[in-house]
Amino acid sequence: MTPETVEQIKNRFKRSEGQLKAVIKMIEEGSGDPKQVMIQLSAVISSLENAKIQLVEEYTKATIIKSISGISDLLK
Repeated sequence: MTPETVEQIKNRFKRSEGQLKAVIKMIEEGSGDPKQVMIQLSAVISSLENAKIQLVEEYTKATIIKSISGISDLLK
């Protein structure tokens, strides 16, 4: 993975962490309207899903590039 991609994924995880901490705080303080807690929880799940998708995309690209490179070496 490129350093830029690593940074993007890391930032997604940090955002997810911040959102999850906010949910935990809402629950601990009893200040969270259940609807707001669910909204924030959905945001955390969505953020993690997006990070997962990006990781799978990067892995797939790397695998394809490696395969193409291997094939081109065989054709030489």
